[in-house]
Amino acid sequence: MVYEHNLVRKPFNLKALKWSSKLADYALTWANYLAKNNNCKMKHRPRSGKYKQKYGENLYWASAVMWSNGKREIAKKNSGHVVRSWASEVSDYNYRDNSCKRGKMCGHYTQIVWSTTTEVGCAMVVCGDKSQLWVCNYNPPGNYRGVKPY
Repeated sequence: MVYEHNLVRKPFNLKALKWSSKLADYALTWANYLAKNNNCKMKHRPRSGKYKQKYGENLYWASAVMWSNGKREIAKKNSGHVVRSWASEVSDYNYRDNSCKRGKMCGHYTQIVWSTTTEVGCAMVVCGDKSQLWVCNYNPPGNYRGVKPY
């Protein structure tokens, strides 16, 4: 996971991220919460309360593979696929204006390349329906309004 993040950061000469077990535990706590209490649907941590967001966060969901006989299998996803999905938002990001194309998201990408972020920790849970929920947390967080990522 760290390697994949750093591949995205390297062209901008950004300092390489380091793995944080603390952030990975934090990510796993939230992934487990969503699996148990939110039917494995993506939802960012709230701004207050027991599960208050303290770090930057990227979420990814992958559906199960559905066969014609009704059988479900876990999709073959890996950290590279997940990070590349977030990083693909670069095509919707305008650095000069520090903006996303109308109707598009690019905050996953900008969090990956946030210049002051130094650590990442991630977790993945397989849900009861064999879908997957991935959570990555970043310290220090990024994506401050009006501030360019690098």
